Amino acid sequence: MPLIQLQPHPFTVLPAHPSLPSRPTRPGARQVASTALQEALELLNSDLPTWEKDPKARRSSPAYAEIRLSRKWRKYEQTSESPSKRKPEFWVCRQSEHPDAAVAGSASWTEFEDGLRSEHAEHEMEYTPSVTGVERLLQWTEQEIGELDMNGVTFKDVDVEAIISPRSFISFTISATYDAHSNEPSHPSKGFMTVQIPLYADRFTTPTAIYEKIKSTVSKRTIFANYASVERVAKKNRPPEPSSQSGERHVYPPLIQWTMATTSDAGGSIPQWVQRNWTLGGVPRAIVADVGLFIDWTTKRRALA
Repeated sequence: MPLIQLQPHPFTVLPAHPSLPSRPTRPGARQVASTALQEALELLNSDLPTWEKDPKARRSSPAYAEIRLSRKWRKYEQTSESPSKRKPEFWVCRQSEHPDAAVAGSASWTEFEDGLRSEHAEHEMEYTPSVTGVERLLQWTEQEIGELDMNGVTFKDVDVEAIISPRSFISFTISATYDAHSNEPSHPSKGFMTVQIPLYADRFTTPTAIYEKIKSTVSKRTIFANYASVERVAKKNRPPEPSSQSGERHVYPPLIQWTMATTSDAGGSIPQWVQRNWTLGGVPRAIVADVGLFIDWTTKRRALA
């Protein structure tokens, strides 16, 4: 069973931690982070190029960038270890490219790092109206994980935590910076990545203290949703281009490529087909709107600096 999937995992999947029961089968934080980041690389570098692409570019003011959508139904093969039938997952991805510049309609690399890499959950709460709060349940230190090398990519500054939002997602989150030792254009050489994996809490698999903390954070009538995502922000250098008149070569600022792929289920009585629908305000429209929300929030922070 993969880590990055729509079906939520019990708390038993989490790495060893002083607040969790000790089990011989419980993996270490380094092992879990490595597995999740490897799955994320495979999704972005191998799987994503095969997704069905929306021919229409989208916009999200005040961002100037074109936003491209793609989608895929991800199916899981039946194996002897997982004989139960699992429903296909509807995944949608957006990708946009922004000039690396602190100007209207865009943001600099430093602003992307400060906004999306550092304190990711808290900042998402600030620029996304639907996120009204964040509560950390567990956290693992960078020292427990160290650097991770896989398939020519070195991950550093790896953060691992379990959080809950009053929006009613319980999420296991892994984030890291990376350097890729490859000249392939589909494998950006520098960036950072955040992976969110859904969890569920019950009295049987969740430690009592954590279970009670979750109950105190949300209302009694809360319907929990499931949400999985892979997000990557990468720097892409652009080669100099000759001027059409003088022949001089102009060097343009690098592009920042922002990719986010997600699958989700809001739960409750909202039909899945509504959640997938652009016109009815489903997930594709919501993730496009997030680009404009982030650029607007960044612009306002820049003005106050």
